[in-house]
Amino acid sequence: MKNVNGYTSKAQALRAMQTAGLEVNALLTKEGAQPKIEKNGIEVQVYTKALHLAPHKMSGFNTCAQASAGCIEACLHTAGHPMYLPAKTKARIARTQAYYRTRKAFMAVLAFQIAAHEKRAEKLGMACGLRLNATSDIPWESVALEIDGQKYANLMAYFDGVSMYDYTKITKRMRKHVAGQLPSNYHLTFSKTESNDVDVKEVLALGGNVAAVLSLDVYKQAMQQGTLQGWPVTDGDKHDYRPIDPQNCIVILKAKGLAKKDTSGFSIREFAA
Repeated sequence: MKNVNGYTSKAQALRAMQTAGLEVNALLTKEGAQPKIEKNGIEVQVYTKALHLAPHKMSGFNTCAQASAGCIEACLHTAGHPMYLPAKTKARIARTQAYYRTRKAFMAVLAFQIAAHEKRAEKLGMACGLRLNATSDIPWESVALEIDGQKYANLMAYFDGVSMYDYTKITKRMRKHVAGQLPSNYHLTFSKTESNDVDVKEVLALGGNVAAVLSLDVYKQAMQQGTLQGWPVTDGDKHDYRPIDPQNCIVILKAKGLAKKDTSGFSIREFAA
């Protein structure tokens, strides 16, 4: 890979962002920065990195088209040590603005970083994983780019050896995934909120998976019983690599960050087998 969207190196594309007044140094997470994602390498031998953008409208651009009020309030963006949140927020806002304001340069940096990530995974003897929407819900399957003079419909088409996955609250995207209309190396898990029960039922009826955030007590009960609201469950906190989850189940996640205090209904606080 020598040229992406007219840029011949990651450094050249980063300079284009910086010229536009955007303080961006890299896009993907550093090794060791995301404990749960690091579990992928330990538990399932998938070397994984993630892209964190600013959620919802924090950056001035909406990256979460179907975010609910509870989701916005309890966003995973707030997870982690609060001392580091201001710096994380600043970096994520800069990246998000770069995506919307300097799209070609952004996609070039992302492609060069994915290529390096893939090489690192190969060197480690692991499969290569990538989560593009760690704190956003962008339809990456619709973001085209040009690599070495050839146009690709999306990142998945070029990096066909990289297993990409995301959570989404966008029902239309999930329908396409379950119907096999998205790239085969892009896996989606639907996210339950306090206000999308109808869509949750539809996704499960179609054979898809649904992630649900639970209080600690409910999480423990669901793990013990093996079911939640009539559906089998799998532990979403054991690792982050969703493509290998059992089909047609609820992926249960312990509430993190502000979600621990959520009272909107986004976090499930009453167990129903």
